[in-house]
Amino acid sequence: MIETRIEGLTAHIRLVPQTGQFTLLDVETLKEIIKNLRMVRDSHAKTVRIYGEGGCFAVGADLRTLSKYNGFEAKWFSKLGNTMFGTIRTMPQVVIAEIDGFCMGGGMDFAASCDFRYATGKSKFAHPGAKLGIITGFGGTQAIPRLMQSAAASEFLITGNAFDAEYMKRGGFLNGVAHSKEELKHMTDILCEKINRKSRVLLSGFKLSLDGSSAIF
Repeated sequence: MIETRIEGLTAHIRLVPQTGQFTLLDVETLKEIIKNLRMVRDSHAKTVRIYGEGGCFAVGADLRTLSKYNGFEAKWFSKLGNTMFGTIRTMPQVVIAEIDGFCMGGGMDFAASCDFRYATGKSKFAHPGAKLGIITGFGGTQAIPRLMQSAAASEFLITGNAFDAEYMKRGGFLNGVAHSKEELKHMTDILCEKINRKSRVLLSGFKLSLDGSSAIF
């Protein structure tokens, strides 16, 4: 379930997993997130905060479902995920991922598409494709190395191991690490306050120049 609200100049997108589950980026969830992103894109908001619940940001797709896809279905699913991440990269708002818990697989691709990434110290990160014999269809093998230092990105993707937040910050993936969920919220409160003082056209122009995509004004 995706809950969206706008408070002042900041939009909040909350990823709520089903009871006892992590947030899986399945077809219905991707469609719902895209719908909410497009709604926010057309709003007056200047910043967007995306965060999960239940000790998880997002953990990617359900591999049991993916294993049943034929080639055409797999390609369509990949395009759906890339549509969502492309929407994040090209919307005029500055998008912040607030990670408190697990960020795995497609969840890493999700966070990589955001403009800023902050996490609590207890958070864990992994792209386990190397251990599963698969490469993500959401573009993470391209996006993550652009954010991380070369040696850190190689270790992260080639081993498929789980890494802590401090490693991901040293490697360049995270902008900051908080000791608690409360401190994480405070850090992003301050960031949003600074960004919201700036011109929306300026913010969109910066995203255009930094990402190379077509910004939406």
